[in-house]
Amino acid sequence: MDSNVFCLMHKDDVAAVLSIDSISGNIVKIAKKCAPELLPLGGQKSPEELKKWWARRAVPIAQGNIKKLLMSADIPTTQNLLVRNLGLSLTDHYWIKPIDSGLTWKDVNLYENDFKDKIAELNFCNTIADLDEATSFYSGSSLQGELEKRWIIGGDGRRFLVKGNYGNSSQQSGNEVIATLLHSKQKRFPYTEYKFCTISSEYGSKIGCISQNFTDVNTEFIPAYEVINSVKKKNDVSDYEHFINVCEQNGLDSGYVRSFLEYQILTDFIITNTDRHYNNFGILRNSENLKFVDAAPIFDSGNSMFWNNPKMPLYNDLTNIKVSGFRGIEKDMLGYITSYENADLNLLPSNTEIEKILQYVNMAEEDISAIVLGYNKKIEMLSKYKQEVQ
Repeated sequence: MDSNVFCLMHKDDVAAVLSIDSISGNIVKIAKKCAPELLPLGGQKSPEELKKWWARRAVPIAQGNIKKLLMSADIPTTQNLLVRNLGLSLTDHYWIKPIDSGLTWKDVNLYENDFKDKIAELNFCNTIADLDEATSFYSGSSLQGELEKRWIIGGDGRRFLVKGNYGNSSQQSGNEVIATLLHSKQKRFPYTEYKFCTISSEYGSKIGCISQNFTDVNTEFIPAYEVINSVKKKNDVSDYEHFINVCEQNGLDSGYVRSFLEYQILTDFIITNTDRHYNNFGILRNSENLKFVDAAPIFDSGNSMFWNNPKMPLYNDLTNIKVSGFRGIEKDMLGYITSYENADLNLLPSNTEIEKILQYVNMAEEDISAIVLGYNKKIEMLSKYKQEVQ
């Protein structure tokens, strides 16, 4: 097996020395752990966990036109693509450096260096950002999720994520805008602001959404999956409580974290977000002292508002909707709530505001009516549950 040797870097510090297969892009050997405390949280427990962390880092083969790109460029795997781009990301500060290279974090990081995302060029036209002075790094080689998406650079240097939708509908982008409106009215916890944008491709123009990156040169995102798996959990402790405990061990106030999670559960219930899996929320970490500094702004709420079944509210009592999260059924998630005051039911988007957003993404009026009906049913349900515990 032919392999190359790299240093796994956290900024300019060597965390480990790795042998990586030159074809598959998989880690085949961890030759040396130079600074175990600098290893990714999701890869600190064992060599196997570090290998899994690296495998998860690669862009999913199902995302957008990634498979088409790999075939056209004769790249065998998404992890091989990740290696070619030094494992760089716009969510954290890890990367790999060839063992004989003099490269530094300042030379390569995607926060301070321009880039041109050729992956995304297959999905999006380059009309929003000027990438003429670009490096060869593909910022999308570590982008997670299956929606078509790309990182772009704004005129003032800020990094933005542009996202598309599944299929021909643009409802998921509309749902992100609805979630933004909800959180802006609540004014309780950090959230990511999504706005509409136009995405062009060889198939024509579609409505998408755009949001500013919430990490920077000093702050990185650690998904809940890594937080939960960074410390061995006792058998009698739930993932939910374990997440709070690990956050407290790393410098966050447990009461604040609990209130944030309850707010997220309540607002996800209101908009029927079914996809709050362990990579769709997490914490922000200071990359210098490795302390947790805050909950990550709420993001990725596109799979909400009955997005894959707009007619559901007409034929379902909405009590047993399946979700990805701490529990498998939406109503069961409410079992974690200790205070329904963590979300104010008097500060929610109006029916008219919801309708206007869904009309913008060209949804059929009958579907909009059914979705708004479901939205109101969920608010009524939450109000009832609140009264029952008072």
